[in-house]
Amino acid sequence: MPRVLREYRLLAILVGGSAVVALSAIPAGEAPRGVTLIGVLIGFIYYFIASRRERQRERLSAVPFPDPWREVLQRRVPLYALLSKSEQERFESEIQVFLGEQRIYPLQADGEQSDAPLSDESRLLIAASAATLLLGRPEWRLPTVRDIVVYPRAFTEETYQLSSAADPHAHPQAIGMVHAQGPILLSLEALEHSFPRHLSPSAGTSTQIGLSEPVLPHVGLHEFAHVLDFLGSPTNSGAERITATGVPGMLSSETAQSWHRQLAVERQRLLAGQSVLNPYGLKSEAELFAVSVESFFQDALRMRVYHPDLYALLSEFFNQDPAARLVAHHAAFVFRPWFALGPTTRYTA
Repeated sequence: MPRVLREYRLLAILVGGSAVVALSAIPAGEAPRGVTLIGVLIGFIYYFIASRRERQRERLSAVPFPDPWREVLQRRVPLYALLSKSEQERFESEIQVFLGEQRIYPLQADGEQSDAPLSDESRLLIAASAATLLLGRPEWRLPTVRDIVVYPRAFTEETYQLSSAADPHAHPQAIGMVHAQGPILLSLEALEHSFPRHLSPSAGTSTQIGLSEPVLPHVGLHEFAHVLDFLGSPTNSGAERITATGVPGMLSSETAQSWHRQLAVERQRLLAGQSVLNPYGLKSEAELFAVSVESFFQDALRMRVYHPDLYALLSEFFNQDPAARLVAHHAAFVFRPWFALGPTTRYTA
């Protein structure tokens, strides 16, 4: 039995036991015989209600992973080829749980919700983006109240309408967006560009991402990084609105202070043009965190060399070391110079 379910059982025993003790304290004659059994029932009810999501996750994970899905991961997700067998199974489990819990809605070209479902491959790429962040933290839980809305292409920030190909500069364009408590918006076109179209069968070729080829911007990693940032974040003073600060609320106060100091350092490095991070991170600390997550997984080797302190914080946070995975599969490599940055990609949160 998974650790989380064992903990729920222990809590149920404590709840039921407490109820039994409380009911047994009722003086004889003032309560019906066997009233203490109600405490046992309370424990069972607590367990089945509180552990509902975890039991559902176990059922989703127990289903054999479809071979066509595994073929998509092998063909399009570089990380998958670098994982050990047990890590691949964990990655697949996270994908199954994600697709079983999350609601994903595609939009038509006219902006209306599409009756046709999103393809399995596109759904898998969205799930793989989230699974990449969750791989080292099995205890993390993404919220299930956020719908994931997939636009065919970029959309305008102000109106959330699809951008006009005839006048692409009429309004600022976005390829992804996460509201405080609203949906996750993704551009399918940008998502497709976040993953290579086809990987070589050899594991060594998959390590080329982030080594000698241009680093791919990754809208999936970027937007799910914002989701993690929102988890446990405080509300604005005087307003009931959750804010993303670039320092996830799940961190301890001491660790959060280290993050704030490091993000300030990284901002100065970006301003000085001495950073491998996407300059879009200058927009805010929340965006700086998101582009840092992108580089951590997409450009791990350069980031570990040129931003070792930031890399260490991210490695501890995600409980992963993507650079070590690459080194293990690719003993000889050449770094691109720090100034070999790609074009700025526009996100918004």
